[in-house]
Amino acid sequence: MGNAFSPTLNDIPSEFQRAHVMIVDDDPSNRLLLRGVCEKLGVGIIDEADDGLSALDLITRFCPDLVLLDIMMPRMDGLELMRRLRANPQFENLSILVQTGLQGEDDRVRCFNMGATDVVSRPFHLSELKARLRAHLRSALAARVLFDFRNRIQAHIEITHAFLDAVLPTQEQARELAASYGLDCSSVYRPHDEIGGDLWTLRALGGDRIALVLVDASAHGLAGAINALRVDCLLQEYHDRLDDPAVFIGRLDAAMAKISFGQLFAGAFAATIDRRSGLIRYAGSGIPSPLILHNGEATDLRLPGLPLGSGMVRAETATAFLPMGATLVAFSDGWLESLKDTPTATLLRTDAFGTNLAEALAPEGPLLDDLTLITLQRR
Repeated sequence: MGNAFSPTLNDIPSEFQRAHVMIVDDDPSNRLLLRGVCEKLGVGIIDEADDGLSALDLITRFCPDLVLLDIMMPRMDGLELMRRLRANPQFENLSILVQTGLQGEDDRVRCFNMGATDVVSRPFHLSELKARLRAHLRSALAARVLFDFRNRIQAHIEITHAFLDAVLPTQEQARELAASYGLDCSSVYRPHDEIGGDLWTLRALGGDRIALVLVDASAHGLAGAINALRVDCLLQEYHDRLDDPAVFIGRLDAAMAKISFGQLFAGAFAATIDRRSGLIRYAGSGIPSPLILHNGEATDLRLPGLPLGSGMVRAETATAFLPMGATLVAFSDGWLESLKDTPTATLLRTDAFGTNLAEALAPEGPLLDDLTLITLQRR
């Protein structure tokens, strides 16, 4: 006898209490028998139809997890019902357990060819019927859980994608802003997965200076994109520190180390460019060193250091000069990992005066990492 603290066997929820089974049979006694078997298994939702036409309407409206289907029925038989269901992508994976009195091997083969998941012969062996129902219900419920999970993940991806689209500059926006500072800008952003963890921006500063920031956040896909958005929140908070790139990088590192508890890391490069003098003031850490391409030579702007988020980055603002006609090339790890040669050799083989240098430099085919590539040519 159960007590208030110990539930009885009947109180324990069935693993199939959320399952939905559709019984399709023109024989009321067969439907009664099959309903009883389903109830003993603890199936939560059981519907019935006495012909294929009625069943098609109910299945289309309610999308059950499993159909127990008879073959010989009026108006529309089971074979035609299966044909119509399998022709609809919505039901291509629906579990259909055919229960039939047809005993010939050809009949069973025809059922499978029309889309049956399994075939059970009448008269039923109840223990076998229960075992097959149990197996197919478990498979159908697992598929439903996976389908729902994938839909939720896809929804999260689409939302995050929209946020990233709002944060990242379009090629047109970047070109227009750069042009107002005497620079030709080209850019490529290609995530490794549907979305990625790279982030970059151009920002107008006071006077004749423009700032470039490139961030390569840890992780790929949805996790990487979320990390990039977390970093972007800090970029917005500390953008007024871009006058001194080292201070800006240091603030990002300290803030990331404080709020992420060792879960968020990123490489970052920040630079300001003076349109009149061509002076570049830059700092960064944990990201590939940018290059300046000029007169057939490439100069490496070295950026040694730990990733941001460690709380131990000691960046210093360095200076370089961007002569007329020279090009600053900044990039994330994804570009390095896609190259068959060194970055310098790749740059020197590429037309630096092409209409879109970044596109010319970007690789074709699958990527090993998120790829961002930005070029700024002084004209």
